[in-house]
Amino acid sequence: MPPDDGWNPDRCVPHGGHQFNLSIESAFHLHGCESYPDIFAPFGGFANGYPIEDGYVRLPDAPGIGLELKASLAPVLAELST
Repeated sequence: MPPDDGWNPDRCVPHGGHQFNLSIESAFHLHGCESYPDIFAPFGGFANGYPIEDGYVRLPDAPGIGLELKASLAPVLAELST
């Protein structure tokens, strides 16, 4: 729980087309985040195997921010590492 210092987590809503906003939301115990997962391919979207259901998505169980679990991103990252 965030400290009671007058900061209101309801007023902070990270947004973007990738997993960073979901991780930020969770790490800082915010009450939501906005995402547009079809933007910024292949980096956009959420981890494979974690569907959006009724407007919600779970955090992946694996370490990292979910980019590691995107099958479409693996070839891009492999090419960058050579």
